[in-house]
Amino acid sequence: MQKNLRLPLWCCLRSALLLLAVGPLALMAQAQTFKLECEAEGIIAQLDNKKLPPAKVSIEIQNIGWHMYFNVVGPPDYQMRVSSLITEQYQGTNLSNASRLGANKKNKSNGHETQIVIDRATVSYSGYNDVDQRGKLVRIAYEGKCKLPA
Repeated sequence: MQKNLRLPLWCCLRSALLLLAVGPLALMAQAQTFKLECEAEGIIAQLDNKKLPPAKVSIEIQNIGWHMYFNVVGPPDYQMRVSSLITEQYQGTNLSNASRLGANKKNKSNGHETQIVIDRATVSYSGYNDVDQRGKLVRIAYEGKCKLPA
């Protein structure tokens, strides 16, 4: 009877030790999100320079390996997701260097592009997003000034 109890106890202890050893490594793989709060303005040049109402947006930035991920959260016309990741559907490009952070994403099937660039010195952002509007491809250009978190 005592022999039978040792086997399950040993398996439980071994599993617990494995979780303690591997658990912190799993947490290291997760990217921390950096947020910028920005005042944004948008303009659609193809529609007689139609201006979008100014808006407050939040730009969430993640860096995983060599890839940059940007998520702009705000009113519907200002929302966009951009990454430098290359997939079957998208061609991504990392535009980051010593003076800026940025990425460009191009849809391989329809050619739509999305881009965002954040200047490190001025903490201002610019970008564009190709969208279908009234059956026509238009590019919404964005720019704005951001605040670093306190």
